[in-house]
Parts: sequence; C-alpha cells; structure tokens
Amino acid sequence: MTAPPDEARANETRAPAYELRTIWFIALRQLWDRKLLNGIAIGGVTLGVLTLIAMNGIMQGFQQKFTQSILKISPHVTLYDTELHPEAPLLSRYAGHLVAARVAHESPSDRQARIKRPHEIVRALRQLREVEAAAASLAGMVLIEYGGKTKSIDLRGIEMAAQEKVTPISQYTQSGSFQTLGIATDGLAVGSGFAQDLGIKVGDVVHAAAPGGAPLDLKVVAVYEAGVPPVDKSRGYVLLRTAQTLLGRPDTVGRIEVRLRDPDDAFAANARVERMFGYDAESWQEANANFLALFVMQNMVTRFVIGAILLVGGFGILAVQIMIVLQKQRDIAIMRSVGFRRSDILRIFLLQGVILALLGGILGDGIGKIALGQLARLKVHTEGLVKSDTFLIYEDPSFYVWGIVFALVVGVIASMIPAWRGSKVEPVDVLRGQIG
Repeated sequence: MTAPPDEARANETRAPAYELRTIWFIALRQLWDRKLLNGIAIGGVTLGVLTLIAMNGIMQGFQQKFTQSILKISPHVTLYDTELHPEAPLLSRYAGHLVAARVAHESPSDRQARIKRPHEIVRALRQLREVEAAAASLAGMVLIEYGGKTKSIDLRGIEMAAQEKVTPISQYTQSGSFQTLGIATDGLAVGSGFAQDLGIKVGDVVHAAAPGGAPLDLKVVAVYEAGVPPVDKSRGYVLLRTAQTLLGRPDTVGRIEVRLRDPDDAFAANARVERMFGYDAESWQEANANFLALFVMQNMVTRFVIGAILLVGGFGILAVQIMIVLQKQRDIAIMRSVGFRRSDILRIFLLQGVILALLGGILGDGIGKIALGQLARLKVHTEGLVKSDTFLIYEDPSFYVWGIVFALVVGVIASMIPAWRGSKVEPVDVLRGQIG
C-alpha cells in the first residue's frame, strides 16, 4: 500500500541525507558509464570557453593597441578656436581664473577664428591638477608637391619643446631627427605612409602651398612611424611660425592640445576647459568616436558568438543528463527505496552537471592559453587602424576566471531540469513499470 502524500513527505523530511562522498561516488560512476556522451558534452563547453578566451584576447589586443597608440600621438583634450558664446564679454568668461585680469578687451582683429591670448591660456591649463602638459598649435590642410606628385597633408604647426610633452611623436622617429625640426624654420616631419606615397625621404625638398598663404619650400628632416596608418599617411609637422606663414594666419593659434595625467578623465576635463575658457573643446574619445563605436559593435558580436557556443555546450550537458535520467530510472527508484531523499537525487545530477562544466572550463582555459600564445607568435602583417606584423593579443587573467564562471553557470542551469526530473521519480511507479 502506498503511503499517503502527507506521510510520504514526513518520511522524506525524517530520512537522513546520504554522505557527500556517497553522492560523489554515484555521480562519478554514472558519468563514467557514459564516457563518450559525457566527453561530447565536455567538448561543447571546452569549445565555448576556448572561443571566449581567444576572441577576447584578439579583440582586446587590437583595441588596446589602437587606444594606446592614439593616446601617445594625439592629445587627450583639444581646445579649438570656436567660441561657444562669442557675444559674452571675455572678462566674464574668464572670471575667477588666472587670465581674467589680462583678457579684458577685444580689438577688431580678434574677431577672426583664433584663440585669443593662447599662451596665457596654456599657462592657466598647466596649473590645473589634472593636466600634465599643454601646447599651442595651428593645423590646416596643405598641398605637398614633389617629383610631379601632389598630395594633401594635415599639417600641424607646433612649438617643439612644448608639443613633445603633449604628444611625444619623436619617439616614433624612423629616420632623420625631430630635434632638427625644432631649429629649422623650413623643416618638415612626415609619417612613413605619406613619405612612401609621395616617394620622399629625409633630405628631400618639397613644395608646400595652401589657399590664402605663402607657398614655401620645405626640407624633410624626419620621417616617423606611429603604427597608426591613418596618422602615418596624413599628418605632418612644422614649426608654428612656419605653419602660420603657409596658412596665411600670422600670429595665430588655432588650437591648444592638452595631455592629462589620467586619459580616462578626458570627458570631465573637457567640460571644465570649455567652462573656463569659453572655447569648444574635444576629448580624445569624441575625436575617435567612430572607431570606439566600431569597438562596441565588435564586442557585442563577440559576446553573441561566445554566448551561442556556450549555449550549445549547455544543451549538450542537458541532453546527456536527460538521457542518464531516463536510462537510470530503475537505479534511481532503488536508491529512493533504500533511503535516498529527493534532495540527494537532485544533488547527484547537479553535481554531474558541475563536474562536466568544470572539466570543460578547465580544458577550455588550458587550450585557450596555449592558443593565445601561439597566435601571439604567428607572423601576420596587418595594416588597418593599427600596423602590426603579428596578431595583437591581450591576455588578462580575468578571461580564464570568467571562462570557469560561465562554464559553471551553464552547467548548473543545464542540469536543473534533468536533476528536478530525476528527483521526482517515484520508486513504486518505476518498479511497477509505469515509467520507462
């Protein structure tokens, strides 16, 4: 006679839980009996974790390289010559700051696009605690002609000593010397991509011209390679006074470039600089917004692919566990008959899922680490946003931690349904042949 439900539940509550080592023994024994199927399930989780590590390593490597390169060759904040509130008196916009007493009146010539009293603003910027360096400059598009070829260049007029503290471009010198640029009024430094496209080298003399300015002959004194092709192919440097002559903007500063102690503070510093000086400012994140948006899309696709593969691995565990429950129902019934509680059965199957997921996670971590090491040594020439002769790999210990965490989460979730089903098996029904 079957016990009433209330009595059965009471007996269930009073029944002692089996020791953990017994639970472990049964879980491992059942897994061992289905080595091939369990191996396939482990392989699915391994593939998911391997994909997580490899794709994160590659994507993060590329993004880290690009970001590091940009932060070295570009200012963290740039102050432009566009006034945010040109109708407001300069004195009120500078009130409370170092330059307030010095900038009080505007002459008619001040109304052209320019930064007024730029060197006083530079001194004020340098006193801000978050600012490491600041430098005045002037930028414009200039046509460079050499050997019958003509190519436009984004020319930056700089004060060499100050600019070197903001963007130490001389560190990337490929040939020639930036020190020569600092003393030669007709000196020109160009990127390796630009030099290759125009067929010029150090020592060559090129003709430079811009609308509204005076054409000049410039001597190439340095060629640099920053490792960022968009910069190497398009940017050149001359002294500030040379750029002012070429662009027809004498005694004009069109931008002030700022280097911060912490590049992550760029948004806050950008807003503060705009409030202080009343000129439009741009953070490095805004200047590279298109590239950073591309990285966000890449990360979304990466997460989707990783999630899909881990989901497949989870379904593998789910399928194996369901098969074990169906095939082991008589064994489950016997265990229940000799005193195993529902919670014991539940723990057995959850433990099996955790074991499969953990093994898959550990294997995925190990293979992933080997894969990243091999990829880092693989010779592959790439030239897009960044230039490299190998895979750009970034290895972070958190990749391996998250690999195990995701594997365990997938394993537990995938095991819950078969574990719950197994714990609901009634011994009497199975032994009577009502469930098969």
